[in-house]
Amino acid sequence: MINYLAKKFINNYQNYDNNKVREQYGTLCSLVSIGCNIILVLFKLTMGGITNSIAIIADGLNNLSDVGSNLASLFGFKLANKHPDAEHPYGHGRIEYVAGLIIAFLILLVGFQSLRDSVLKIFNPEKVVFTYIAAIILVVSIFIKLYMAHFNKIVAGKINSTTLQAASQDSLNDCLTTAASLIALIASIYTDLPIDGIIGSLVSIIVLKSGIEIFKDTVNPLLGMAPDKELVKEIADYILSYPEVLGIHDLMMHDYGPGRRFLTLHTEVNCNDDIMAVHDAMDIIERAILDKYHILTTIHMDPIDSNDALTNELKEMVATIVKDINQEYSIHDFRVVTGPTHTNLIFDVLLPIDDQVDHKSLKKEIDQKIKNINENYFTVMQIEHSYI
Repeated sequence: MINYLAKKFINNYQNYDNNKVREQYGTLCSLVSIGCNIILVLFKLTMGGITNSIAIIADGLNNLSDVGSNLASLFGFKLANKHPDAEHPYGHGRIEYVAGLIIAFLILLVGFQSLRDSVLKIFNPEKVVFTYIAAIILVVSIFIKLYMAHFNKIVAGKINSTTLQAASQDSLNDCLTTAASLIALIASIYTDLPIDGIIGSLVSIIVLKSGIEIFKDTVNPLLGMAPDKELVKEIADYILSYPEVLGIHDLMMHDYGPGRRFLTLHTEVNCNDDIMAVHDAMDIIERAILDKYHILTTIHMDPIDSNDALTNELKEMVATIVKDINQEYSIHDFRVVTGPTHTNLIFDVLLPIDDQVDHKSLKKEIDQKIKNINENYFTVMQIEHSYI
């Protein structure tokens, strides 16, 4: 049905990287989900009251929280596509992540409420009345939620949406909770034990677990996640395929919401090449990355002398010293400034993002190892951590 509606209501529906198309897909999925969940809420709360089942009522309240979640998604997609303004020059894309946080909080709120009611039912049980119509409604609910999980997952993959991915996972969790409610309803035929309260508690715990997972999935991009390693490698290989680029470093990717990524990096270029030709090549690379990956890129050029024998020899010497300290360390931006009394070796040392070494001690160690080779070599080094 989603594919049919997409073809009918979304112009250029296969252009998934277009922000307007993303918004329309998000709106469509949210509206369909709202309709399905409202139907489930009405049926489950009615049947929960008729059968006196706290498990079914808890399941219905969970679907009610889903309506709130879908509304948050709907407004999230709408606001995320607002044009950048003076206060938000990078756009409003992260509102989609905020919508995901609202979904998580609503799920947690309902989970705590239903857990409290279920525990009370264990100590103060009430007779659950089995009816076939209630059982049929729960079975139908499972199939509806499976369908919702399916279309949300498919669309989430197409438009790269963590919000719809969270909605899909939430629907799968609802299938489990509804199945648990069905088991409690059937069990009421054979026993007077407080199965309903026990199942309701289990349902509530599943809901809470889902809320915690969705919270983690949505807060991570707000804090700033590391970019996908395969994407970084692909972009790096692409940039290095240009003959003007001798090396790259200080690559940083900033995520301001789906379709709003920014990339900055340094490229090492031959200082003897025509600066205008090299600059033109960097412009071409920036435009190519925008077209190919939909990422706005800014490149800083670092000129190096790759033809000077002394520079190359000293660079290799320093790189070996740094590697001997730690195989994951590397250097870049290496330059040599010679003088009548000493020679300055200028370079940056790159460390892994989670390396905890003391920078001052590391500088002292590298400096001493270089002076052991030649006491007239002075170091001017900067210690950096990789952002990828």
